[in-house]
Amino acid sequence: MIDQMISGLLSIFHLNVLPYIFLGLPVGLLFGLLPGLSGVTTLAILMPFIYGMEPVKALAFLLGAWSVCNNGGTVTAVLLNIPGDTANAATMLDGYPMTQKGLAGRALGNALSASAFGGLFGGIVLIVLIFVARPLIMAFGLPEFFFLIFLGLCFIAVLGSESPIKGFISGAIGITLSFFGISVLTGEPRFAFGSLRLLDGFNIVPIGLGVFAMPEVVELIISRGGTIAKVDKANVSSGQIWEGTKDIFRHFKLFLMCSAIGTFIGIVPGVGGNVAPWVAYGVAKQTSKHPEKFGTGCVEGVIAPEASNNGKEGGALLTTLALGIPGSAGMALLLGAFLMVGLDPGPMFLKDHLDLAFSMASTVIFANFLGSAVMMALSKKLSAISYIRGTMLGPIILVLCVFGAYCASNDLWDIPFFFIFGALGVAMNAYHYNRAALFLGFVLGVMAEKYFGLSLSTYGPLFFLRPISLAIIATTIVVLFYNKFRVALSGEKYVTKANA
Repeated sequence: MIDQMISGLLSIFHLNVLPYIFLGLPVGLLFGLLPGLSGVTTLAILMPFIYGMEPVKALAFLLGAWSVCNNGGTVTAVLLNIPGDTANAATMLDGYPMTQKGLAGRALGNALSASAFGGLFGGIVLIVLIFVARPLIMAFGLPEFFFLIFLGLCFIAVLGSESPIKGFISGAIGITLSFFGISVLTGEPRFAFGSLRLLDGFNIVPIGLGVFAMPEVVELIISRGGTIAKVDKANVSSGQIWEGTKDIFRHFKLFLMCSAIGTFIGIVPGVGGNVAPWVAYGVAKQTSKHPEKFGTGCVEGVIAPEASNNGKEGGALLTTLALGIPGSAGMALLLGAFLMVGLDPGPMFLKDHLDLAFSMASTVIFANFLGSAVMMALSKKLSAISYIRGTMLGPIILVLCVFGAYCASNDLWDIPFFFIFGALGVAMNAYHYNRAALFLGFVLGVMAEKYFGLSLSTYGPLFFLRPISLAIIATTIVVLFYNKFRVALSGEKYVTKANA
């Protein structure tokens, strides 16, 4: 068994495997940089190219691209306030304000280092848990899935802490939008208004791009020559990037906690990778001694979501390998790739192909570090984007967003939906409603409904009286009120952004 582990971990450095990782890497980074073209899109486009490949080469190629998509999306989130992927949305809350302060280099150092080490954490957990995964995953039932998602929804209150009423209104709008289409419980159409297109509901990409990107495009175009960065000189020296990297070790406890959150949520099938960054961000804010700094350009607000972002990939891969149950949408595509190269994921996979499982774990770790290193090397050139005149940059971003909205699902209807949600995002931005709360509500709303309904019908009204469910409920209460409890016990004055 030890021999198989060593053989698998070192297999990626073989000359017949390493080139395939290098081949997938730039594709993943490029697709991550383009708004709307997520890791799922990357895998979907690359899958036809693996026909005829040996399994270890095919999986190295796909994982090399998949593992670094978040790294590319991080750059656009920090520099342009536009998530390259939906999983990067939480990074914008503090990453973009740092760019506006002229701290783009430090923000990128924070984000890319957290991504690299978060991927390392997730990969190590994957290696350790490969042998004990099945009992751990099978302990979770429908109620546990619901309460994990409920934990994520509770952070609408955290995201809207500056104006709780507006935060809850924003979250409610997002939840309502998630209900458009066919009910996941009854199969009945809702809010379709006689339209066949609305029976499918709204895709996540046009909503994410519309709500987040369009306000920035409008602001850039009407800036009359202004730039994103509000200072005269970019601060993206190697010293600043190194300073951002050192922030990981200054906040090492936070990094470990958020990486663990991402890995744990990634392990649980059906919850989805989009939950992890928001939960990590909310936990970081609630446990911080200075929560009022979050949203103004706080390094902790960049480290938390990025550490969980790449940490979740190791967890999601574990579920896919051990049970044949995809832990995320990307893993569902990877499951198809397994079948294409003649592999059958599940408990027998770990028995028959243990060395390949370890090879995949080392690919995730290696690709994360390599992708982060490439992005750091290009940071200075990429940061120049934040100094291009808005009247030139705005139309280019708009075209890329329209392209991304369409390509995500090849549906022409997503283009007008992008502009409709863009108008909503502009209005919310103008009246200071919380766009992140809306997005979180949309991502989690229908999932919460599904697991609540299934838990209720399967276990009855007392479905929450299960040990793991009670533990998650207790965690939710502690996280939401931790900061107030700490302040009350210490006798400190609770400071909010309003009176800071």
